[in-house]
Amino acid sequence: MNPKNIKRAIVIGAASGLLVISTTVALISLLPLYSRIKQQEEQNLLFQAEKNAIALNTIFQQAKEQGLQFAQNPQIIPIFNASDETLQGSNNLESIRTTLEKDLNQFRVGILYINSQNQNKIEVGKAIPPEVLNLLNTSSTSSQIKLFWIDQDFYFTVANPVIASTKIATNITLFRLPKLENLTDCTQFSRACHTILGIRQPQKTESFFPLDKREYKSNHLLLEDESIKIAIEKAIQGETGALWCKQCDYFIGYSPVPSINGSFIVATGKIQLYSSIYQQFLTVAGTIVILIGLGTLGIVLILRPLTNKMQTEIFERQKAEIALRKEKDFNQTLFHANPAFLIVLDPEGKIKLMNDAMLSALGYTLEEVRGTDYLATFVPRKDKDSLPWVFELMIHRRLPIRTEEKVLTKNGKEIIVEWYGRAVFNSETDEYEHFLGAGLDITERKQVEEELQLLQRITKAVSVASDFDSAIDVALHLVCETTGWEFGEAWVPNPEQTYLEYSSVGYGNTANATAFRQESHSLRFALNEGLPGRVWFSQKPEWIPDISREAEIQFPRSSIANQYEFRAGFGVPILANNQVLAVLIFLMSIPKNEDKRLVELISSVATQLGAVFQRKQAEAKYRNIFKNAVEGIFQMNLEGEYTSVNPALAKILGYDSPENLIQNQANLQAIYLDDKQYFKLIQRLNEQAEVCNFESQVYRRDGRLIWILQNVRAIYSPRGKRVIFYEGSVIDITNLKKTEAKLRYSASHDALTDLWNRAFFMQKLRQSIQSIHEQPDHTFSVLFLDLDGFKLINDSLGHAMGDLLLIEISKRLKNCIRGGDILSRLGGDEFTILLENISDLSETKEIASRVLKALNKPFTLQGHQVFIGTSIGIVQATSDYHFPPEILRDADTAMYRAKQQGKGCAVIFDAAMRTDTLRRLQIQTDLRWAIEREEFQLYYQPIIELSTRKIAGFEALLRWDHPKEGFISPTEFIPVAEETGLIVPIGEWVLREACLQLHQWKEKFVNHSSLVMSVNLSSQQFTTDLSQRIDKILQETQVLGRELKLEITETAIMTDPQLAIATLNELKQREIMICIDDFGTGYCSLGYLHQFPVDILKIDRSFVNQMSVEDKREIVRVIVALAKSLKMDVIAEGIELMDQYLQLKDLKCKYGQGYYFSKPLHRHEAEEWLVGTRKVS
Repeated sequence: MNPKNIKRAIVIGAASGLLVISTTVALISLLPLYSRIKQQEEQNLLFQAEKNAIALNTIFQQAKEQGLQFAQNPQIIPIFNASDETLQGSNNLESIRTTLEKDLNQFRVGILYINSQNQNKIEVGKAIPPEVLNLLNTSSTSSQIKLFWIDQDFYFTVANPVIASTKIATNITLFRLPKLENLTDCTQFSRACHTILGIRQPQKTESFFPLDKREYKSNHLLLEDESIKIAIEKAIQGETGALWCKQCDYFIGYSPVPSINGSFIVATGKIQLYSSIYQQFLTVAGTIVILIGLGTLGIVLILRPLTNKMQTEIFERQKAEIALRKEKDFNQTLFHANPAFLIVLDPEGKIKLMNDAMLSALGYTLEEVRGTDYLATFVPRKDKDSLPWVFELMIHRRLPIRTEEKVLTKNGKEIIVEWYGRAVFNSETDEYEHFLGAGLDITERKQVEEELQLLQRITKAVSVASDFDSAIDVALHLVCETTGWEFGEAWVPNPEQTYLEYSSVGYGNTANATAFRQESHSLRFALNEGLPGRVWFSQKPEWIPDISREAEIQFPRSSIANQYEFRAGFGVPILANNQVLAVLIFLMSIPKNEDKRLVELISSVATQLGAVFQRKQAEAKYRNIFKNAVEGIFQMNLEGEYTSVNPALAKILGYDSPENLIQNQANLQAIYLDDKQYFKLIQRLNEQAEVCNFESQVYRRDGRLIWILQNVRAIYSPRGKRVIFYEGSVIDITNLKKTEAKLRYSASHDALTDLWNRAFFMQKLRQSIQSIHEQPDHTFSVLFLDLDGFKLINDSLGHAMGDLLLIEISKRLKNCIRGGDILSRLGGDEFTILLENISDLSETKEIASRVLKALNKPFTLQGHQVFIGTSIGIVQATSDYHFPPEILRDADTAMYRAKQQGKGCAVIFDAAMRTDTLRRLQIQTDLRWAIEREEFQLYYQPIIELSTRKIAGFEALLRWDHPKEGFISPTEFIPVAEETGLIVPIGEWVLREACLQLHQWKEKFVNHSSLVMSVNLSSQQFTTDLSQRIDKILQETQVLGRELKLEITETAIMTDPQLAIATLNELKQREIMICIDDFGTGYCSLGYLHQFPVDILKIDRSFVNQMSVEDKREIVRVIVALAKSLKMDVIAEGIELMDQYLQLKDLKCKYGQGYYFSKPLHRHEAEEWLVGTRKVS
């Protein structure tokens, strides 16, 4: 062998040997580190699963407790015991909604109550998706949790039953965990790490709920693999551990979540879990391959940085261990910060660790409890014997436990804790190392459950009680026996509701109870007197911690209460419809501060009593209504047979009793006059489920035909899919039908005269107008009649005689018209006649003439012969008319024109009348503004003493200066003012202004102190309070009565002579002078004239103007002589000529006025007369 070859072989052998030795040494040195890192990675993953499982379990457990509180809310039970109608009308419903809304927050986002028919009754906050509601079993009596995603947020619901005596509803509370990813994130291990919730369903099936929201390819292999089901099974048994998924090559860590009967699973792929270790070994393998090629030197040079790299890896691992220790410190913090109780016991049962929540609840420090025996220190003696089986399950059978036990606090108080625990064994030696327990303080929950059971027992007991006293007796016994009260009594209002009296029922378990009851039996408490009276008054419960410290006025029975050793007291009202039915009083022999939970519990009992009594009252009321209802009430099966009827229905159909009707009535169809009506009723029920106001004719048992009105509805099965029977009511409307027929007749006829009435006439007139537009050759006329003098007859002979006259007039009018004409009484003393198909206007005039002749003849009414007339307005219809009121308007206008022409005649309407009517309407409208706008003025015409030609006074004359038309004649606007009644305020204005002017003149012109102001009065001003109104004006203007002269027409006086005499006498008492205006033109009786306290007669200008005629001059002479004989003065008006003045002077007429002396003057012009610058002409 060549030396070089030998050397080469030696070198190669040495290099190869060195390489092999170095590689072997490197691999051997790396194996412990690999094993350590691999175990650490798996342990970290397992710790992550356990930590997240505890956090989730705490969240779900808190949610379940909160949901249970909402389900056991005592305010909810009456709501679901009530009917839907009562619920909708309840004022309490909105109060409950408001309270529930206050309970919402970022974690608890929605609350829903649904009844046993799955109908929403109360819902606040975020709505629960329908698909989630469909997954809930609302018939279940246990809690249910459902998990789901909405958008990017994690939600879950907690459903709990709402139980009274039975389940009546379901409460569903909606929770949101918006930061779930932060709570369950495991991406620090690998990006392919997944978190899953596994849940065991009631059907023994598993369901999985991915929590990371990321899609990954192998999740279906992971979820379908048998290993994940094994993980759930072990977690449900309380184990925390890990296993491999062989099919999907995943490492799975699991830990129990007891609150949802499931597990929290963290899964990551094998490659991702060990990726860093694989990377190192791949680097080493690559390095070895390179060393083989480069030789020993290369090996040495390369191994050095490789070793350095390994050192770096070791340093990084040390850093990871430090981080792990920090994680443990964090877990320690989490351990103590957890609101649930956490405890660790060694194998001997001594305490190793206890978190702050448990220490705080029990009142200890960690130093005080560490090393103490748990059973000896914290478990009551009576409960110790029941615990060995628990440890048997944990240690020997290695099963997780869930149990409830009482725990003693440092001050001796007992609380109830629900424990979730398991025994922890050494993974190498399999020895029992310690017990780990997590607990919740469920003292309040247990109290709520006990209180709920009490309420259920009381509700069940009082529901079957025979009467109210029995119900109270049951309630008193159960409350006292359950809550520790030693004595219970009831006080009930007397029938008059004036005081409370002692009830015969009560409870007492002390020797003094009977004696105390006997001394209390005769007492009475008024409203707000003593504890019972105050509770009665306030309708609220009241607690007395120590009766011995209460004054006698606060607790009148304090002396006997102290005598029989009763100290604490409590009163609560039983309410129904805001009325106190009774007051319950509870007593015990020791002082006791107010227990709000006990107050709420007993108040709930009282509420239940009130509700039960209210329900019993309602049931009795409904039975009484059914029995005594005036209308018939029935239930009927689908074959049309009555199954239940009340006495009223039996009576309607002619049967002696409901039983007789049910036995003898074969089928409802048989009683219908027309059986099609029966089938129509059934068909409408099937289509609409309810039929209202269904009228039919049916046969009674005796064969008589009657009308009935039915209201029927279909009653469906609980699921609402099929009709099971019908129920409804029946009213006998036979008399109503007869009345309707009479009303239909009355609706178109006048009740007094039996003529057509206004409504029917307007309907026919509307049809005639329509015909004249559709048929150009159609003609008709309308006659509008208003009786002349009817008011006088009606007022003098009485309304009964007036009604009789209207009947007789109606008979005569019927004889004046043709067969097809429409005669109606429009109202009062107005009649209308519609004449259809009039050949020409002469035919209308002929009928009007017949009417006038018929009514001009005298009427004999019960021995009285009376005369009446009528004024007729006629309208010949044309196509210009479109509405009935237009024709009546014009006919009425023509009728008033007939009255103006002297009455007793007929006038045919023409367009000019409408113009005149519009003119009068415009004047009427403007008159209403004239006073306010100060458009009226007074002019003054001097009254002259004829013998001396001196001024004796003025007559105030009204003038209207219209802003647009100028001065309008009084003859035009005065009649309109009188027709509308505006003359009254206008007349008062005239009187006030005239008196004010007279007062000013008297102060200004002292030499005319005897001036008198004459003012005209309208007949409408002549009322009973005229004197009072004039007194007021005289007082306001400071004018004396003797300075005023009132001119009144004969017509105004004779309208009501007796009223005139009384009023004029009142005026005379005030020294006011009375003048009869226009004397000789009216119908004033000389006999009445003698009785009237009149001072002056004014001769009408019509007589003065014609004094050249002998007979007219004679009338003036007679009037002057008459006045002189009656000691009255005379004024002649309208003197325009000197001859007239001289003749009147010769006749000894004292005063005169007219244009001969002066026209009416403006006040400034009148003042010129008074100062003498203007003379009498």
